[in-house]
Amino acid sequence: MSSINLHTKEINIKVVYYGPGLGGKTTSLQYIHRTLKPDLRGQLVSLATGIDRTLYFDFLPIKLPKVKDFNIRMSLYTVPGQVHYNATRKLVLQGCDGVVFVADSQPARRDGNVESLRNLVENLKAQGMALDQTPLVLQYNKRDLPGVMSIEQLDADLNPRGLPRFGSCALSGQAIFDALKAIAKLVLTDLKHKGIYREPHKTKVPEFGSKPVLAPAVEQGLVQELERQQSRRPATLPPPSGRVSLAPLWPLGPTRTGVVDLEEAFARREYADCVRRAAVLLAAMLADVEEAGAPAPEPSEALWMLGIYGPHYARFIKIGQAPAPSEEDALFCLFFLADVQLRMQAMGLGPER
Repeated sequence: MSSINLHTKEINIKVVYYGPGLGGKTTSLQYIHRTLKPDLRGQLVSLATGIDRTLYFDFLPIKLPKVKDFNIRMSLYTVPGQVHYNATRKLVLQGCDGVVFVADSQPARRDGNVESLRNLVENLKAQGMALDQTPLVLQYNKRDLPGVMSIEQLDADLNPRGLPRFGSCALSGQAIFDALKAIAKLVLTDLKHKGIYREPHKTKVPEFGSKPVLAPAVEQGLVQELERQQSRRPATLPPPSGRVSLAPLWPLGPTRTGVVDLEEAFARREYADCVRRAAVLLAAMLADVEEAGAPAPEPSEALWMLGIYGPHYARFIKIGQAPAPSEEDALFCLFFLADVQLRMQAMGLGPER
C-alpha cells in the first residue's frame, strides 16, 4: 500500500511484476537495476534457484531525485510464476499500488499467460482488490524471438479493456522503461482519484472512476526523470547466482549473523524457531530507530516512522503468537525483516556498512 507523507513530501509506491514463469519478470528488474545510477538504486535482492527461476521474489528499491519537491521511492517486486508458489504470490501482492503483467509472446506460452492473468484476478480479490480498479500495464515480452504471437493476438487474450501495453525484450531493455513510466503515472493518478494524494495547487480531487486528468507536475516530472535514466547505457550484466539469502542486506555484525541463522532454520523447516528468531532480530533492529537525543521509541511507533504497512506488523505479531507457524508464516517474518531493513537503509538508520 502506498505511503504518502505530505509533511516530508515523500511518496512510496509498490509495483509488482506478475506473469507466467520464465516470462521475463526478473530479467526486467535486472535491466532496470543495471541502468539506474548507483545512488538511485538499492540492492537487487533475488531469491532464485540454481536454474534461474524465481523461488520467492525479487525486490528492487528505487529512490529518485526530488520531483517537484517530492521524494519518490518505488519498490519493484516480482512474483514466482510457478503455480505451486501461489502462497508466495499472494504474500508479495499484498499492499501493491500497481501491476506490470509480463506475458510471454511465444505461442507455446499462450495458455500460461491466460492462466497467470486469471490467477492475478483471484489473488487481487483475496486482497479485497479488483483488477479493473488496479493500475495495470501489460508488457508483451520476448518480441525478439521468431514466430511470436502478434500484438493483436495477445490483446485478444489479455487486454480486452485496451490498457497500455508494450512489446518488450527484457534482455536488450526494449520498452522496459516505457512500461515502468506508464505504471508510475497510472499509480500517481490513481492515488489522486482516491484522494490519497493531490498536487499542492489542486483543491478538488476528481471522483474515482471519472476520466483521468494527469496534472502536469509530479507525474510529468517523474516520467522525465525515468527518461533520463533510460538514456543511460546499462552496466554489464553480472553472472547469475544460485545463492538464496537475504543476509547481505544487513551490514556485517550480530544482526546479519542472526539473519543467517534464521535462514538456516528455515532451510531445516524449523518454522517456529524462525519466527522466534525474527522477533528477537526485529527488536534489535528497532533499537536503532531513534531521534537525535531521544530514547528509542516503542516498536509500533518506530515502525510507523519507517512507513511500515500496519496490517503487516499486525500479522507479524499474530504469527509470533501462533503455536505452530507454517512455512508461509516463517517466510513472511523474513520478508517483514527485509522490508524494515531496506526502509532503515533508505532513511540512513542503523549501523553503517
